Amino acid sequence: MEPFKVILIDDEPDSIISLEIILQEFCGDKVVVVDKVPIIDKAWDSIKANKPDLIFLDIDMPRGNGFDLLERFPIRKFDVIFITAYGRYEEKAKIYGAFDYLLKPIDIEVLKNVVEKFVTHRNSQGAPQFKLKM
Repeated sequence: MEPFKVILIDDEPDSIISLEIILQEFCGDKVVVVDKVPIIDKAWDSIKANKPDLIFLDIDMPRGNGFDLLERFPIRKFDVIFITAYGRYEEKAKIYGAFDYLLKPIDIEVLKNVVEKFVTHRNSQGAPQFKLKM
């Protein structure tokens, strides 16, 4: 089975690098990083071009936030795992259809479990058809 395509969206270069390393090391047979994007404007283009199965999305970024990006995809076929330093957005993330919500710094075991949960869900349910209701 092909690994699921993933895009990492975060304005902190160290966060992107560490997340990519963890995913490659511990989840490389399940997911493959197809792009790494530091700003919201480029994230939209990357999602359109790469058609990911999953995005790991930071919330607070310059020139917009993760929620702004998702509003540009009112109907989407990719899942979202928010990765942020702030717990205060968790309820809002649910409204936006988050598959999961992880706090920085990333705990490797928690990340492995979330990726496994995503893979199991996708293999049994198929691609999501999420419609944002605002």
